[in-house]
Amino acid sequence: MTDPILARIQAARTEGPRRSPLANWLLRHREAFARILREGGVNWERFGAVFVEEGLLPRPEHFDAPGPEGHKARRRVAETARKAWARAQLERGAMAARPSPEPVAAPPAPVALPTAHPAGESSSKAQDRLARLKRQTLDRSGRKA
Repeated sequence: MTDPILARIQAARTEGPRRSPLANWLLRHREAFARILREGGVNWERFGAVFVEEGLLPRPEHFDAPGPEGHKARRRVAETARKAWARAQLERGAMAARPSPEPVAAPPAPVALPTAHPAGESSSKAQDRLARLKRQTLDRSGRKA
């Protein structure tokens, strides 16, 4: 790659994943996770705790604390996990629905427009027809010329 900007963009792209570890895991295990949700129901607080313990989500401050602060931290993790699952479902659906690119046809060759007036029609007659058409269009739209 000779362009320095493209080289820097390529380097930035390879420095890290675009998605979070949880999003990557959910995309890889989508079918199995969906089956678990269908069969056993959803408890995002418990799922969030597992995701934190496994390192798929960062452990927020007060996560292990008792009381309202701990509950609030665990609810934030649960909400993060729920939204990551929703995004994974949308992304997987978008990837499946994306059609394969079709070859693009070349645009048609330009057609030369005739410069002469239609047979038997003079320049002034053509101008009269255009003026009449313009008046009709303005009248129909409610505007006056």
